[in-house]
Amino acid sequence: MSRFCQKSVQSSNVASVLIRIGVLSEQTGVSADVLRSWERRYGLLAPQRTTGGFRLYSDQDVARIRTMTGLIAAGLSASEAASQVLQTGEGVALSAAGREDTPLYEVCATLHDAFRSFDELALEAAIDLVLSRFDLDTAIRDVFLPALRALGDDWEAGRVSVAQEHFSVNVLRGRLMGLARGWDRGFGPRALLACPPAEYHDVSLILFGLALRRRGWRITFLGSDTPIDELLRVRKSLAPHLIVLFAAVWADHASLVPKLSGSACAPISLAGATAGPIAAATGRRWLSGDPVTEAETLTQEFTPSSGPPRSGVNAK
Repeated sequence: MSRFCQKSVQSSNVASVLIRIGVLSEQTGVSADVLRSWERRYGLLAPQRTTGGFRLYSDQDVARIRTMTGLIAAGLSASEAASQVLQTGEGVALSAAGREDTPLYEVCATLHDAFRSFDELALEAAIDLVLSRFDLDTAIRDVFLPALRALGDDWEAGRVSVAQEHFSVNVLRGRLMGLARGWDRGFGPRALLACPPAEYHDVSLILFGLALRRRGWRITFLGSDTPIDELLRVRKSLAPHLIVLFAAVWADHASLVPKLSGSACAPISLAGATAGPIAAATGRRWLSGDPVTEAETLTQEFTPSSGPPRSGVNAK
């Protein structure tokens, strides 16, 4: 994320990097519109300005927002939370220690419980708590993915209904897509992400896109139920550096093996825990790790001179 940094200032011999509001939004999980509202309404932020008039925010601003969202998740209104942050100055210390206030297992338990309710406010508050306590990589790998797996296991075991599962996943999906706004902008390599026909579980693919975006990639997201021919047509027009097709249960898509085996599909990599057999049968690369690990690996592989990653199974 260093390419977004505008400048740094020295205070008490400690360098503080100043960032634009888009980066502040990415780091805190709060939309730029809400950040501007909190700045205007409560005076919560104290940005500096460039000579061109752009606002730049400090580590202290990041800490205040994380404290603010944590207090809201705990049940305070926005005005009460802002008043407490400004009066106590709690946000100043949060960047160093605030993430330890609530242990990981407690945050996971809160989200786990909220997933099994039909209480949208409780689920939104649980998501706020996750995003206020942890960086996005940790939230993806250690909170959201395990919670989604546990929810799926409970659905298969009959412990939660289809309605509960759909409700909870859709609330989370909406929040994640809010974080994804503008993920097509920038100058990094482009990733084209889609699910095969009749595959409607795209939340893990969104998490992967967010992990890539955090590392500077531009994301073109086609989402669920994408015909392979359409994916290839978009590939011709955009020339992405990476194409990933995700499915939750690849055995349900075995009929795609002949098409994915064709040379036209050579740039496509497959993702999902069950993709191994089809990746082997089609000669496609299998991204077998979690979204954060795979995003880091692909980012390290990619250089402007090397072009797209190779497409063979488990190619490095």
